[in-house]
Amino acid sequence: MQAIMQGLLTVPGVMGGMLSDERGTVMASSFPAFFDQGTLKGAADLLHDQAIGLQEATGGVRLFDIRCELGRIIIKTLPKMFLVVLCQPTVNVQLLFISLNVAIKKLEKLSIDNLLTQTAQQAAPLVKLPPAAVAAAPLAAPAVPAYSDYRAVCDAKGVLLQCSIIQKTAGTFWDSMTSHASINRNTAVEISNFFSTGPFKKLTFDNLKSGISKRVPVTVIQHDRDHAYDGKVLMTLALAESLTLKEGDQVRAQVVFGGGLHGWEGI
Repeated sequence: MQAIMQGLLTVPGVMGGMLSDERGTVMASSFPAFFDQGTLKGAADLLHDQAIGLQEATGGVRLFDIRCELGRIIIKTLPKMFLVVLCQPTVNVQLLFISLNVAIKKLEKLSIDNLLTQTAQQAAPLVKLPPAAVAAAPLAAPAVPAYSDYRAVCDAKGVLLQCSIIQKTAGTFWDSMTSHASINRNTAVEISNFFSTGPFKKLTFDNLKSGISKRVPVTVIQHDRDHAYDGKVLMTLALAESLTLKEGDQVRAQVVFGGGLHGWEGI
């Protein structure tokens, strides 16, 4: 990967490039040394926090060309990844696009899934439990993992989450009376990957003990930098009561297929 990114520097006017995954992890970079890892990580986080909404607003555009007074930023969206190139305003765009196409073909040969696995070598693997074991064993309260370390626990039908009920206050009284749920971006990515659906607007939640299920709209929490809600679902009081769930209970999440366009709301 690093060699592929370095190859883009052969195009006159290219200052550097970066390849990042859907979690905001910088996988490879050919930027000069004064672009430290913290700066690149911050840029990757910002890009991935805003990319879904931007793509929806533009109709799913696969290439963004951002022109500034002192430079030009080319962003190419790939399956589960983003390729970012910073250029001088005078860059030969036709030559750059040829080099980008060559780089993308090389990345495809390396297998995108293998690349993502390499960046998460230290992360726990996705665990699938048999339905009987899931129903019998309660969900232990997990320690809050790092952003790139969280991997969903699943059974044969969906992703298992820990229920967290939003406390009713004067400001949230009316909201608490509607059936609604929220998850953070990490959790949304894990659910999307499990069902291979991409973005979604609704989820079906199953109470594994009672068998009660309910389909509800879901929003994605925009700001969860400390990852406090990895593997959790925030439910309104009305939804928790309809599913007969209490704080800390285990619930299964499944993507709702059909019924309109998919998209992560609240981003």
